[in-house]
Amino acid sequence: MAKRTYDAEGIRVLWDSSRCIHTMRCLVDEPEVFKADRRPWVDAGAAPPERVAAAVERCPTGALRYERTDGTSQENRIRPTRVVATQDGPVLLKGDLRLETPDGELVSEETRLALCRCGMSSNPPYCDNSHKRDGFSDPGLDAEDAVSEPHDPPDGPRSVRGA
Repeated sequence: MAKRTYDAEGIRVLWDSSRCIHTMRCLVDEPEVFKADRRPWVDAGAAPPERVAAAVERCPTGALRYERTDGTSQENRIRPTRVVATQDGPVLLKGDLRLETPDGELVSEETRLALCRCGMSSNPPYCDNSHKRDGFSDPGLDAEDAVSEPHDPPDGPRSVRGA
């Protein structure tokens, strides 16, 4: 599993391959920036930083992230938190998120996550597409704040704890 950084004027794109489940939204949104058959596969300077940032923000897993290096604001943490259990796939979360261990230890602070719900991921708590290989089947559910702690402040991050 690799973590890579791709720099261009005004923006730095970060990619964590261990969290990428190949939804290919980046390839569709900005095909000049993201090309699977090119090495390196990300050319952060192939589009204006605003467009690169917008494409990265549509990555549902958080495998792609960015840092604006030109003083422009970073990714907004949306509220309320959005939680979607996808059909036959992961739980997608978008918002102001804190990923914690069952003991409350902070793993990371995030804006987007794809969490495994089939129980077969080799990279828990993240989805790694094991559900496709192993035939996980569930109709899914769209549930606002389904995994949020009831004591979470309305203006602060949502806590997600592993089981």
